[in-house]
Amino acid sequence: MIALEQDGKVTFQGSWTRRFQEMTGLLGNKQPPLPHSTSSGTLRAVEYVKPLLLAYQREGAESGALDGDVWKITVAASDLPLDQAKAQALAEIASTRYAVETGGVIVADKFYGTDRDSQSAIARASGTVSWKCAGTVTRDIEQPDGSTVQTVSVGAARFADSDMDAVKTAVFAHVAACYDREAELMAAINAAGSVSALREIDLTAGWATVPTKN
Repeated sequence: MIALEQDGKVTFQGSWTRRFQEMTGLLGNKQPPLPHSTSSGTLRAVEYVKPLLLAYQREGAESGALDGDVWKITVAASDLPLDQAKAQALAEIASTRYAVETGGVIVADKFYGTDRDSQSAIARASGTVSWKCAGTVTRDIEQPDGSTVQTVSVGAARFADSDMDAVKTAVFAHVAACYDREAELMAAINAAGSVSALREIDLTAGWATVPTKN
């Protein structure tokens, strides 16, 4: 990207094209090393500075200024309209709720799937049943601050005698907790009066624990 700058203002910006060549009297020439002075102004390289976008923001207006030998364009961050931001937040928590809901549960040191088919099958089961599940192990997961936390990890699948009534209770509680948390967050999102207030809501906290698979 090249800019033709004159007296601190850009009169033309683009790639090295015939239009640039005509404007600068460099018709038929290769692009010169930048910066390059011409009778129509100075050809300068263009540098874009893009913002670090927060949640519910997009790139907005651009402003340019001469910075040394480069024409620097700074892109501002702009909040989404509140209704769009809320729609984005609601879609995010719906996706999280589904991922957690179907992420499985640990009952008596065994992992049971909670995808929709598994939920339906478990709801129909009763008593002690030889059920496909997985053994589990606990391992230490290092956190960004260097500390560790014990995390349940799912081992290889196998069939084992399972108390399906206990499993059913655990699955019901797990799914209910997911929808309860989604309802809480939906209420908070809908009550937010500004995008800034919406950003204060932690959409990642308070969800049920999902076992980590190996």
